[in-house]
Formats: sequence, C-alpha cells, structure tokens
Amino acid sequence: MKDDQSFTPIKSYKPFHSRFDPCPPIGKKYYRTPPNLYMNYQPVHLEQFSPMEALRKGTLWKDLYDYYENPYRGGDKHGKKD
Repeated sequence: MKDDQSFTPIKSYKPFHSRFDPCPPIGKKYYRTPPNLYMNYQPVHLEQFSPMEALRKGTLWKDLYDYYENPYRGGDKHGKKD
C-alpha cells in the first residue's frame, strides 16, 4: 500500500470567491483523507501494532494508521514549541 503513488493523504481546494464578496479571499484550504479510502478491501496478514500501541494509535493495523496534525496548535509540523 505504501508504494502506491495514488495515495495522497493531503488534498487542497480553493473556495469560490465572488467579486461582490466583501470579505477577503480565503486562499487554499487543506484536508486529509484516511488511508482506508485507497483500499478495496482489507488484505489478509496486515502488519499489526502491539496491543498497547494500538490503543494509543486508535487502530490495530499499521497500514490504516494516519497521524493527525492539529493546524491550530502552532509550533513546528509536530506541534512542538521550542
């Protein structure tokens, strides 16, 4: 699954802005798509997390894990403020 080039978790779009709209244009908006959208079915023998790590990550299967970046948190791309 990870070698598939069609898997793009981050997508973007530009909202329509009318020339009569008094507000400034928003620009590009970004959103994430989950990895399970790109699987036809769940293959057998997927690699699994340990039970404790699966509880922390919210899924048992490594191919279905997708981390979340909070866009409002600030700091670097992992949310760390140094």
